[in-house]
Amino acid sequence: MNSGSPSVTSVPKFAVFQWLQNVLLQNRFWWLWIFSSSLMHSLGAIASDSAVTETAMQTVDSSSTHNVNETNETLEIAKDQIETGEYEAAIRVAEREIGRTEAILGRYDIALVEPLVVLGDGLAGYGDYDNALNAYDRALHVTRVNAGLHDPKQVAVVYREANTHYAKGDIATANDRHEYAYHILERNFDQQADEIALIPGTFVLADWYVKTYNIFMARTFYERARVLAETHYGVGHPILIQALRGVANTYRLEKFAPADIPNIEDLVASRRKGSSTDLSRLPPTRINNFREGETALIEIVKMVLAQGDANIEEVALAKLDLADWYLLFQQNKRAQILYEDVWLSFDGGSSTDFIARELQYPKPIYLSLPQDPKTSSNATHVRTTKGVVELSFTVNERGSVIDLVTERAEPSGSDFLVRKQARKARYRPAFVDGKPIATPDVRLSHTFTYYPRPRSRGATSEPDR
Repeated sequence: MNSGSPSVTSVPKFAVFQWLQNVLLQNRFWWLWIFSSSLMHSLGAIASDSAVTETAMQTVDSSSTHNVNETNETLEIAKDQIETGEYEAAIRVAEREIGRTEAILGRYDIALVEPLVVLGDGLAGYGDYDNALNAYDRALHVTRVNAGLHDPKQVAVVYREANTHYAKGDIATANDRHEYAYHILERNFDQQADEIALIPGTFVLADWYVKTYNIFMARTFYERARVLAETHYGVGHPILIQALRGVANTYRLEKFAPADIPNIEDLVASRRKGSSTDLSRLPPTRINNFREGETALIEIVKMVLAQGDANIEEVALAKLDLADWYLLFQQNKRAQILYEDVWLSFDGGSSTDFIARELQYPKPIYLSLPQDPKTSSNATHVRTTKGVVELSFTVNERGSVIDLVTERAEPSGSDFLVRKQARKARYRPAFVDGKPIATPDVRLSHTFTYYPRPRSRGATSEPDR
């Protein structure tokens, strides 16, 4: 070591370590004090934060509840606006509620379904079918995200899609949506304990098939509704009577087709695709067996008569349905017996409201007037014109139309199809003292929309048929 340098005492490293160890041993609890102080500070901060968070959560919950209640009230107003035809106002309300719900709950919350459906209803009422379908489609997507792919909550939206496709004239797609809705119901309610929930959907599908004149499929599903109603409600229940009326109506339609049958190409297309339901599980239906329709109506009369609380008008209407059936199928004596029985059940009081409404004047029970003429390549699409045909005739004691006279036809020649259909009509005749009478000068007015052909000089307007 240099003698000119200052003297420094050297401390070995192990000595420093030994000193530190002694200090820690002598003050073994110092770290606990420091940790406790830090812990208490942290717990206080956490408690404070929790209180703030809880207060914030309560504020959010209160705000959300308030917003949900406010949204429900607002959407009820929008629904009322749709009922009164104020579609644009309802659309604005629904769009505003969708935006508000998205801002609070996000784009996939189940609370979005109702305003989306209201938006779709408003757009459909306004005639904007494509955007209505977009709204319904998003409502379906949100429902499936929250409730699952096959949850029955979506069925009401699927029905709306079907109705919108029908309004667009796309019968095949509308048919698919109706059958898909029933498929969803079957997946959820296929056990005997649950199948009572299938009954409303069974009627919806059967009614749809009637609307599109797919009467044999309609009959199959009315029969299924009948079996379900007998199983779960019993004889005489109004739902069973509804099913029996549906069955009878399909036989009546089989013989007496309506004029407003959908386009045959659309019908064929929808049937060729096949039903999404399992048809192998359904009972076979019968064709041209009109006795089955009569039997269904007789069963209804028996059930109504067996009800102790049935009023006289309910019984009379059931008998009139059966009497009308006999008249249509030319069993005039049976029809007359029932008509007279109904008359006598009111003690022959021709002044009663029921008699005046049902038996005092001729009432059409089959009248199939032609549809509006269709457009063609040479039709003027800029405007449409209203046509009118007025006929007078006599309804005889058997309800047939005779002595047919055209009183008015605008445009000229437009009465041909109307006269043709009027001759096929059947009326319930008027009655005096329970006996049918002939009624002269019965009037029939038929209005329709048509597209005039382009007119050359001196030409008169003719309907485009």
